[in-house]
Amino acid sequence: MRRLDQKGVAALAVVIVIAASTGAAVATPVIVDVADVDPDHPLYGLERLGERIRMVGDDDQMRERWGEYARLVDRGKGIGYKKILEEFVEKMHAVAPGDVEAEREEIQWMQGQMLGICRVQLRLSKELCEGLKDDLPEVSEEIDRICNEIENCEEWLEVAELRENARARLRLIREKIENIVRRHRARIRRPVNIYFDIDNVLADVDVTVNIEVDITIVRPIPIVAQSFEEKLNEFKNLFAEVQAMLEGAPENTHGVRAVRQLVEVATKQYKNRAVTAYEGEKLRRALGLIHAAIMPLRNAKLILEHASEWEPEFTGQWMQWRERWQELKQELIEEGAWENILENWEQFAENIRQRWREKLLGNLRGS
Repeated sequence: MRRLDQKGVAALAVVIVIAASTGAAVATPVIVDVADVDPDHPLYGLERLGERIRMVGDDDQMRERWGEYARLVDRGKGIGYKKILEEFVEKMHAVAPGDVEAEREEIQWMQGQMLGICRVQLRLSKELCEGLKDDLPEVSEEIDRICNEIENCEEWLEVAELRENARARLRLIREKIENIVRRHRARIRRPVNIYFDIDNVLADVDVTVNIEVDITIVRPIPIVAQSFEEKLNEFKNLFAEVQAMLEGAPENTHGVRAVRQLVEVATKQYKNRAVTAYEGEKLRRALGLIHAAIMPLRNAKLILEHASEWEPEFTGQWMQWRERWQELKQELIEEGAWENILENWEQFAENIRQRWREKLLGNLRGS
């Protein structure tokens, strides 16, 4: 017989809870584990039973689910445990619903997870890429290049000045993976749709956490109409700049597709909902959503600015584009038109398109 201090089953810490049913003559013993095991462990069900009996709060469950999921990703099992991530998100929204300010202690915990969220996204991308190499050996070199980019981004996370670049490049990496999947979907056995769903969830988690940390700790702002109007104006200016850059960008590149997707997310998923919340006098939610809308646009601008480095297969096209863009922007500044364009994109959009056409035509004639 094993003693309690021996290795094996007896080493698990358990609590015997005597749960007596009302009116029952005999108490029913329920074994509840207090050991910290992950979802891939055979005794994980005991841990969850223990949580229910101890009535663990949403905040503690949020922390526990995130820790579990991050460890699963470290072991290359993240794609198979989407349910755990979804439970984390459910608890996160219960703790930080967006309509009211969450407890500062919870926001500080979220702040401590910001790098971890991005790191999990990168490792999930690598997990999928390793699987795609098995399914598509003929494109293994292309996939290896993506894996190298992922490793570079992981290194950037350790340098404060490069973290925004890492987040932006992650969106470009996602587009490169999608491109491989589009070309070879019929032959892929990996659960790519589950990966994309998980990545979308994590991208939203990253935005939510950044918003709460930003408006609560980093740059606290009053929850008033003026704050929303100022942020909405910031969104409009950044949207106009990204659109002006995008008009002349080289088509059929990963960067252009990634940027267009980010612009769509910024407008449809966040900005439009922010305006609706504002009109419904839900100021804190409106402020959070307009903050969220700005984040994808920042990533989009960074992709355009660094595309010649991050898309080496299109370096020549991107370098030509950058030169023309710098010329065009300088001309607009000297003409005194740039500020008007930022404030009234719809009014000046066709004019910018025409200016780009002239530059592209002039370049063709010059060559």
